[in-house]
Amino acid sequence: MRLHDDRPADLWTDALPLGNGRLGAMCFGGVRRDRFQVNDDTCWSGSPATASGRPLLAPGEGPEVVRAAREALAEGDVRRAEQLVQRLQHGHTQAYQPLVDLVVEQPGRAEDEVPPGYRRWLDLGEAVAGHRFGEAGERTEQEAFVSAPAGVLVVHRTSEVPVDLLVRVTSPHPVQLAPGDVDLWAGTVRMPSHVYPPHEDAAEPVVYDDAAGASITVAVVMRVVTDGALRIRDDGLTVHGAREMTVLLTSVSDYAGAMRSPHGDVGKLLRRARGTVAAAAEQPVERLRADHVADHTALFDRVALDLGGNPGHDALTTDSRVARHAVMGGDPALSALLFQYGRYLMIAGSRPGTMPLTLQGIWNEDVRPAWSSAYTTNINLEMAYWPAGPANLAECAEPLLGWLPGVAASGAATARELYGARGWTAHHNSDAWAFTLPAGEGDGDPSWTAWPLGGAWLAQHVWDHYEFTGDVGALGRAWPLLHGAARFCLDWLVEQPDGSLGTSPATSPENHFVADDGAPAAVSTSTTSDLALVRWLLECTLASLDALEDCVEHVDPDTDQPVDVAAWRAEVDTALRRLPGERALPDGRLAEWSQDLVDAEPEHRHTSHLIGVFPGGWVHPDTTPELAKAAAATLDARGPRSTGWALAWRLALRARLHDGAGAEELVHALLAPAGDGAGVYRNLFSAHPPFQVDGNLGFTAGVVELLVQGHRVVGGVREVHLLPALPPGWRDGSVRGLRVRGGITVDVVWADGELVEATLTADAEPDARDDDELFDADAHGDDLDDVTPVVVRCGPLRTALGLRPGEPAVVTTATMGDLLAAL
Repeated sequence: MRLHDDRPADLWTDALPLGNGRLGAMCFGGVRRDRFQVNDDTCWSGSPATASGRPLLAPGEGPEVVRAAREALAEGDVRRAEQLVQRLQHGHTQAYQPLVDLVVEQPGRAEDEVPPGYRRWLDLGEAVAGHRFGEAGERTEQEAFVSAPAGVLVVHRTSEVPVDLLVRVTSPHPVQLAPGDVDLWAGTVRMPSHVYPPHEDAAEPVVYDDAAGASITVAVVMRVVTDGALRIRDDGLTVHGAREMTVLLTSVSDYAGAMRSPHGDVGKLLRRARGTVAAAAEQPVERLRADHVADHTALFDRVALDLGGNPGHDALTTDSRVARHAVMGGDPALSALLFQYGRYLMIAGSRPGTMPLTLQGIWNEDVRPAWSSAYTTNINLEMAYWPAGPANLAECAEPLLGWLPGVAASGAATARELYGARGWTAHHNSDAWAFTLPAGEGDGDPSWTAWPLGGAWLAQHVWDHYEFTGDVGALGRAWPLLHGAARFCLDWLVEQPDGSLGTSPATSPENHFVADDGAPAAVSTSTTSDLALVRWLLECTLASLDALEDCVEHVDPDTDQPVDVAAWRAEVDTALRRLPGERALPDGRLAEWSQDLVDAEPEHRHTSHLIGVFPGGWVHPDTTPELAKAAAATLDARGPRSTGWALAWRLALRARLHDGAGAEELVHALLAPAGDGAGVYRNLFSAHPPFQVDGNLGFTAGVVELLVQGHRVVGGVREVHLLPALPPGWRDGSVRGLRVRGGITVDVVWADGELVEATLTADAEPDARDDDELFDADAHGDDLDDVTPVVVRCGPLRTALGLRPGEPAVVTTATMGDLLAAL
């Protein structure tokens, strides 16, 4: 399974991505000058000090400002409320940074030469990029990969004739050379101490500070192993008369977590980097490659998707194939390629022990990237991790889960000082330093900055991880995150005039309504998305207590006392009973605001008020048909065009609404050449535009939802819904290795749009649930302790199964009974 091209990359979004979770590289495949743009996932501007932001308020003033904003909203003065919440803004997050460029030059070749036989590719199954060129007898071939086992970028180049090469390292940041050797270049790179986002007009947008602890320092070491002659120079090494060359590059930074200042011990960093490169150099490149491929395939090969199609399309370059598909369609295998590309990007960009994926994953060439390439928590960071469980990459979610405790610690101070609340909160942007404050310079649009429910959404991933893995130990250790986020939500809720509980001030992320003065406004009370997130989190917190059997060893940091589980349950239950649910508008759409307001932007990209459909699941065609119909009407009204990630979200929404035809239209829109709007670039990066990795990963999650869903528990039994929204153009196919909640792996084969066979395998201890009347205990013997009951559904057909750990259970249409009436 490959991406391939017939010319080198011209633009960054033409280049091919490699990564091991920590090191990322964009491979351009040049002839005279080949570029590898390299990132290290710990390379950010700033330091722990920058997480405090730049407050506009006096200490302790925040709760009073919030109280005044609530009063203004109660009096109908939305403009006064917006001015007040802008006073809560604290500057901006820091920016994810590029590290270095590794450049391999072959002097003497023409600058823009594309020789005969040129080919460039990325093998998704092996995570190896390469290119070759030249005629017989003069061919050059180069492969590159970023090895997780060895911790290095490896570039291996062979030529049928001896060549002279120049291998250089450059950086957009200050570089301090370190002592090298005849085959080794070493240096340290200093990150900026502060970077303003590009949408802010700053007199000094990039600031460097040599003071200790003010920013991150990174050691970079590059070694060349070759049969040619080597000579060192300030920016790299020259190679003379080489037929074979291997370049090894690594980096080590002094980032030590969100709360610890960078130590700046250059000697220590260089020793570690040199040691990593030396260990890699002791191994033959064939061994490095084999170990790398084995490590990658252990994750990648868990899932296989075959959607059929014309084998002749594989001969087209990837960009030609996308262009053809946009005009003619009829290439379902391209959808399978994009699905697996999302899984590839998650494996390459998010491994245990690394940082979470930024807006651009671990790939970024700009010192001031769009939106700082930070963590946008009002959808994009969450979306980036949607496929982790269902696409069988649960361990790739560890960077997000491991980052959350630092965010919770920072967010507890924000909750206390800004809102006078317990627990922890986060707003719409964060970074490596766990920035949790409202972003903006005092004039930022409240539609994006006045949203304190980032913690509520992020904490859902704790429960999500448990549902897919059954890891009770991990759930117990992370329960304080759920409890703290829920504690903030309980304090954030305020009584409304009708006696219900709601949020004030409230926004629907980045959207606006038309206020009484005829202009757009963002701040109101009790938006649908606010209430959905609060309800979802509170319910998940209770469900986690059930899974833990109320055994939580957690001292509430707000009281310094153990959590009283019974009292906590009672408080949460009381709040849940007072939370309003979703409602339909008179025009048939799902309401986004608590009042019937006019949308300022009817085709807005965010669909936050549909959280109950996806990634939630309580708005469903079976159980809430009128609300599901309203959700579909909302999607229709939003129109066929939007950003890449927004279309990916809508793909999952259509899937949950069982709309395969609507989903197919979205697949077609996503798989088009990127221009002024959504689509994909030459390297299949998803276009907002610009590139955002969540568009790719959201697509992967959406495809899973089209093929299998397992988010519902009906009558105490997990429902596994097969082919719930199969696109009409995917008539024949198979998928292996998808996951549903409850620790179940699912394989499905279909033909002519109908189920042929499905195999379900439970790999975790069964959930403690009440037996459903559909589950026939006699069919499985008397020992039910290790049996997981499920109901398998495909169209109107349903059947009950008892799954034993590790024992595949096969379902066909012939073995399924029509039990719709019984359900």
